[in-house]
Amino acid sequence: LYEDCPTAPPGNESDPVLRRLKAVLNHPIGDYAVQPREATFAAQGITMAHYMEGAAYTVGPTGNISIRNSSMLRNFGGEVLCDATVEQIIIENGRAVGVLVRNTSAGQDGKITEIRAKHIVCATSVFNLHNKLLPPDHPSVKEFRDETKRTIKPSNGHIFLFCKIRGEAAELEVPTHNLWYFNSYDMDQAFDQYYADPVAHRPPTVYIGFPCTKDPTWSKRLPGVSNAILISDGLFEWFEKWHGTHHHERGVEYEEFKDQLAKHLLDILYETVPQVKGKVDYWTLGTPLTEISYLASYHAASYGTKCDTNIFNRLNDKWTTNPRTSIPNLYMAGSDAFLPAVCGAMYGGILSAASILGYGGSL
Repeated sequence: LYEDCPTAPPGNESDPVLRRLKAVLNHPIGDYAVQPREATFAAQGITMAHYMEGAAYTVGPTGNISIRNSSMLRNFGGEVLCDATVEQIIIENGRAVGVLVRNTSAGQDGKITEIRAKHIVCATSVFNLHNKLLPPDHPSVKEFRDETKRTIKPSNGHIFLFCKIRGEAAELEVPTHNLWYFNSYDMDQAFDQYYADPVAHRPPTVYIGFPCTKDPTWSKRLPGVSNAILISDGLFEWFEKWHGTHHHERGVEYEEFKDQLAKHLLDILYETVPQVKGKVDYWTLGTPLTEISYLASYHAASYGTKCDTNIFNRLNDKWTTNPRTSIPNLYMAGSDAFLPAVCGAMYGGILSAASILGYGGSL
């Protein structure tokens, strides 16, 4: 299948109607973070199919998702540990038997707790698994770090603009639906320019959403206030020289770079929804380093593995699109167990659970 996939024709589409159609149909790329010429249609197709009938939002804060899920898990006898960092997966006699967990807020001096389990599931990407969680001398780690044994790469990261807006959403008449901004119908060219110089060029695509319009309890909880979230692509390489530093301690150059990126997003917000101009009382920009700080993503990879056609290369069979690993009792969940992006991650969890329960068949 991989070998027979056709390649994209060189150059831009000459027909302006087809060029626009292609760009519009490509709008879900924000959900898997790959520019069109590199993307696999598998990610595009599953994302479009998932949202074809619309989407859903929580009643109350989105934190209710984790609250309800953790409550359900406890009802089945499970437990959820917060403020807990998994330092390493315990391997004994070649099998995964548990994890070492450290209290996160206590720092590196925090107490280490050993937790044993019959099955270990890693839902934080194959890159974190082999670069952080497995013992560095394990054969699987050595093989993964040998780049001749794989062609997969981490996905790109994102930048996030969070805005507090003065006024009720209904009075401001902000959209209740999500918006996608495009700065060009020549998508790949726009991505190339942006990646080369994100200060001189606007992001090719931007997601614009107003959570305040979707939560029916918002106006009661936060009267007189609305909000907006803008999300676009951001490369780890732009911020790599600040990697390892603490947030709010990265210096003037970092903050100035953030301001330049934020200006692009604010301009796009005001052009797209002009009625909020002059009413943004506060904004803050998250960068790929923010993803590392709060999500522990490897090199700010928002979606784990980059969902280009390499994920179907037979060389990568043991790393992606598979809930099983080469280590007994150790399973993958999330996007690396099936397909990248939001939808792929959900189905990946189902496949992982099915494999553990013995229903994996020939997967």
